Amino acid sequence: MNNPEALKICFLLLILECMVGFCDYRSGNKKRHGQTEEEEEKKLGFRLWSSGPNFDTDLPQDVSGVVGQTAYLTCRVFDRTNKTISWIRHADLHILTVGRYTYTADNRYQSIYNPTTDEWILQIKYLQKRDSGMYECQVSTQPVRSFFVRLNILDETPSKLYGEESIFTVQNEEEVAHAEITGGTEVHVEQGSTLNLTCVVKNSKEKPHYLLWYHKNETIDYTSPRGGISVVNSENNSPEITSTLLIYQVGDSDSGKYSCRPSNTDVATTTVYVIRDEHQQNLKSINNNAHKNKISSSFLPFLVLQILVVLVEW
Repeated sequence: MNNPEALKICFLLLILECMVGFCDYRSGNKKRHGQTEEEEEKKLGFRLWSSGPNFDTDLPQDVSGVVGQTAYLTCRVFDRTNKTISWIRHADLHILTVGRYTYTADNRYQSIYNPTTDEWILQIKYLQKRDSGMYECQVSTQPVRSFFVRLNILDETPSKLYGEESIFTVQNEEEVAHAEITGGTEVHVEQGSTLNLTCVVKNSKEKPHYLLWYHKNETIDYTSPRGGISVVNSENNSPEITSTLLIYQVGDSDSGKYSCRPSNTDVATTTVYVIRDEHQQNLKSINNNAHKNKISSSFLPFLVLQILVVLVEW
């Protein structure tokens, strides 16, 4: 092969390499650009501020309630860190709740924190027409950041307003929504194993606004220093509403009364007894007895010697 032909081949290879490299660069850049746009769209979907606490804007900001019933206004904050969440009624700028505490003499209002979903819920019982208006969920940043929810109060349910009869007749009155914890009123679990409690909400026409777990009448904190606590809830499209509480490496302090409290039913309770492994207890008892016998047998010769010395001297 002469030099001109070799130069032509090299030149063609160089052109092909440049073309291939250019195409790869273009396609790779396009893909990265597309991913960046998707990420930005996701962020813009719920982030009102570029950094710090942000509200979940997918939660409803227009809620309707019926006179005499209960309404739930829900607020969720991302990247909250140590900031405090408060609910404020705009009609008179009254602070209703701060954190988990309620700051009003009206017992119809209650602050509910759901640690499973990290939701701060304002519960208003026995609704009245004067309860309608704007409510503000506020984060204690500087300046404060707010999420607004409008509450509309109806005199009757929509079905009655339009003259429609309820499909649930008198014969179904016994099918009242209720909750129960599977396993009965008493649950026995071995020390060091995993406690598994499942709460089932039955005959419920709608999903509860919240479902909380209690231990000895205190809300279970899933982020407590104890660790090893988790909750698994059923999916939204599941035909049965369930919540499973899992506590790993149970000890004596984990025994006692456990309660499951959905928003739309009465509380379901069970009592947990943490028992020790009988085999391990028997081994421990045998070891303790053997240790006592060993001490007794080693002390006996010394006792006999002391008696002989006393007799000789006497």
